[in-house]
Amino acid sequence: MKLWIKLCVLLSVVSAFGQRPTITGNLDTVPADGLYLIPISHSVLSYAQSNLNDFRIWDATGQQVPYFIHPTRAYSRTTVSNFSAFDILSNTRVGDSSSVYIFKNPKATLTEAVLSIANYQGNKGYQLAGSYDTKQWYGLVNNGLLQDLNHADATSVYKVIQFPKCDYPYLKLVFDDAQSLPINLINIGTASAEMVNLVPVDKEVLPLGSISYTEQDKSTQIQIRFAEPEVVNQISMAITSPELYSRQAKVYTLREREVNHVMETYTNVITSFEIRSDAPLVFDIPMLKTKELYIEIENKDNPKLVIPQIQLLQTPKYVVAHLNAKQAYTFSAGDPELQAPEYDLSEVAQTQTRALPVVRMRSLTTVTPEKPQTEPISLWQQPWFMWCCIGISAAIILYYAFHLIKDLNTKAG
Repeated sequence: MKLWIKLCVLLSVVSAFGQRPTITGNLDTVPADGLYLIPISHSVLSYAQSNLNDFRIWDATGQQVPYFIHPTRAYSRTTVSNFSAFDILSNTRVGDSSSVYIFKNPKATLTEAVLSIANYQGNKGYQLAGSYDTKQWYGLVNNGLLQDLNHADATSVYKVIQFPKCDYPYLKLVFDDAQSLPINLINIGTASAEMVNLVPVDKEVLPLGSISYTEQDKSTQIQIRFAEPEVVNQISMAITSPELYSRQAKVYTLREREVNHVMETYTNVITSFEIRSDAPLVFDIPMLKTKELYIEIENKDNPKLVIPQIQLLQTPKYVVAHLNAKQAYTFSAGDPELQAPEYDLSEVAQTQTRALPVVRMRSLTTVTPEKPQTEPISLWQQPWFMWCCIGISAAIILYYAFHLIKDLNTKAG
């Protein structure tokens, strides 16, 4: 009986999820043929699978338009002046696994170096170590990563690598070539470097359905609700008083679980952080998709924090597609059964280092799939009627079997 009840609950949950609305919309028309960057609206992410497996773009004839998910990061470029090169003592390849550069540090202490690298499509991992005698090496950077190694106008780029302050006279830079081709490191040195953001990543402020504050047990409980499930990546606060404070806070959701055949609600802690008056009031949290979350701030014996504003933010997601001028395109998402599409566009159109024109989504509409209509079931097809017939038949059989056994016992006596 318990197994049957659990199966019924599972079927009802699957049925309810299958009836969840999908979301559709249009893309703005583009002025010229080419690759375009499409920001995914937070409203679409509310219905879509978290990995966007179910996202599709359609042309006017109903054919799929290939796309690939674009890396979410700011595009930046390093400009330098007064470049002074270090002496590179050796440059060796270790099979197909790594490239090793040993260079001399001309300064008493060093915290960064500027690399001049020939254009390269992709990323490159590196390690950095220091030495006093070029024999015994000590780690400085274990898992560094160079990105955006392609300049749109020049044949090389400058990249600044930063590391803990050190006084090693010799430094060893090791590039990981096990999974990618080696890069051409032209020079290593110091310079006056400036980072220029070409395309910054601005997080999207999510609309809140409601927010409420409760003071209890020397803590502040903040309950936040959304109209639809939202993907949350960051929390931002504004605090007006007191002037100085340092409080511990945690973010959690409420979930249910079965304990001894009884459903109970428990707290699922997502992350914790410290709120300080001398630090930014912006906190990154692990990606969370939810319709409701809570923030608990420990006040102890201190006055409560006056928080006139709380914002929940979402890191944007982008896809890149090749669109034709003056053509109509639509998109859809929200089908939990769809698998990720396999397009070859990403193999030939990776655009990690240049800004693309942006095309926006518009006319978003949610569509609830219609439940299939079923014909009325006749009386003799109803489950309860079948069970009644089985019960009556069993009673009749038992009645005659009882009297038959009684008659046989009488004759035997």
